[in-house]
Amino acid sequence: MLIEDEYESAKRERQEHLEAVLLSKSPKKIVVAGPGTGKTHLFKEQIREKKNCLTLSFVNSLVGDLSLDLCGMSEVKTLHGYARSALAVATRTTIELYPKLAYVMRSDAKVFLDKDIDFEKIFHTRDDGNENLGFYRDRRRYYSHYGFTDIIFSAVTYFEVNRDRLPVYDQVVVDEFQDFNPLEVSLIDLLSEKSPILIAGDDDQALYDFKNASAEHIRAYHGAESPYETFTLPFCSRSTKVIVEAANDIISAAKKYGLLVNRIDKPYRYFPCKEKDSESQKHSNIGYKQVYAKQIPWFIAEQVFSMAETTKRKFEVLVITPTATQCRDITEKLVEKGFENVSFIPRAGQEPLLIDGLMLIAAEPDSILGWRIVAECLLDEAEFVKVLKQAGNEQSVVSFFDVGTRDKVRKYVKTLKQSLAGEVREKGDLENLAQELGISGERLVVGEIARVGAIDSSTVQGAIRSIPIKVTTVQSSKGLAADLVLIVNFDDQYFIRDRDKKISNQDVCSFLVALTRARQKIVLISSARVEPNFLGWIDKARVQRL
Repeated sequence: MLIEDEYESAKRERQEHLEAVLLSKSPKKIVVAGPGTGKTHLFKEQIREKKNCLTLSFVNSLVGDLSLDLCGMSEVKTLHGYARSALAVATRTTIELYPKLAYVMRSDAKVFLDKDIDFEKIFHTRDDGNENLGFYRDRRRYYSHYGFTDIIFSAVTYFEVNRDRLPVYDQVVVDEFQDFNPLEVSLIDLLSEKSPILIAGDDDQALYDFKNASAEHIRAYHGAESPYETFTLPFCSRSTKVIVEAANDIISAAKKYGLLVNRIDKPYRYFPCKEKDSESQKHSNIGYKQVYAKQIPWFIAEQVFSMAETTKRKFEVLVITPTATQCRDITEKLVEKGFENVSFIPRAGQEPLLIDGLMLIAAEPDSILGWRIVAECLLDEAEFVKVLKQAGNEQSVVSFFDVGTRDKVRKYVKTLKQSLAGEVREKGDLENLAQELGISGERLVVGEIARVGAIDSSTVQGAIRSIPIKVTTVQSSKGLAADLVLIVNFDDQYFIRDRDKKISNQDVCSFLVALTRARQKIVLISSARVEPNFLGWIDKARVQRL
């Protein structure tokens, strides 16, 4: 009876926090809430019975999930996706995007201006008066494409001048605000001028400092002088009790060591209920194991089997490791062991690749941007600089290709299109293209993980072979969750970025994000002899050495 009373009490308190947000008449609300505390449910309730709603996040995995969760209730977009559509409607133009355009422009600036210009930073930080923006604008028009960052910049600067054309919504919802930069904040500020807005985030999960983002924005909006009314969602209903407690251990230890000084003080509590209590009893500890690097795939397979024995139902697995190279290696080894449902979630690279140029040409044979990317990838540096300067801002570089190179590229494009359609006729052409791209012929379909060599399915039992396993880096794990999470290569050399092993706020946030992806069970796997610092930050009673 006491347990049932506890359940009802927690349920009532959680509902009170939810209703505090929903019943508020303020047009500007900010909810600071930890992982798994019900933000998506809050979004649903906030937009219920409203017809014209917009939900924004820059995390692709979250946009995908929210699109399903809010299907039919809200338009759900990434920031660049929204900027593209809003600007296209306002200006009545068609807008083409190429994600890596800023890196193309950086290379162009080295050729034409003899400068190394970080255009991304110029846009991110709203350096509107920068003398190099004119060069970028002219080259963007030449290529007839926007990048992911400059499309937001263009939309913001356009609507700042043309506020009468700014779209109006019944409700705007913004997620992951702790990772917004000044440019993205400018977009949210514009939208809040004409539409009620609900912002959500958690400064303990700030990861994206590489794009000039800062948790100080969410802290300022949560501050006493902010026009936003502030709320919290304290109950984590995603994770088992030990994971929530371990997350609080990490936060307490970080503060003890002088980190997270300016963090927003917020409760993060386990939500007691029959289902989570049952799972918490089955998985009452955080697993830790030191394993030689070559044995990691074997140990992962062992843990998946152990989870299957305990759970006796379908479950999902997430493997988090610091680098993309480690992700690829683990993925291929798990496939070799017989797992049939393994996917690697890579973070998009920054440098333009040959495949990018070929895909652009496949879509539009005369694509100036496509031929320019191909030129940089195929020609030696001197020849590339020569044709780029010859083309200038008027002609396509393809005009200055020799006939042999031009024909070779067109043959590559033809083979690529056939490959994507599953209609390759000449195996030699496929292998030539695969060699040029630096991949195996069996991986030519973009994004597919190679399954090369014999697969010994006997090493993985029956139904366990089909267990869905996602492999990803810490940054790309944002927005994901799984029943079993394995954090691999959990060593100071990877989880502490400072070579002198001085732990930073960013290191703490990264580990917290990885830790709180787990619904039921988490296992930390180290491949070094020295135990990682973060392990000592967790109460020893919560850790089971496997």
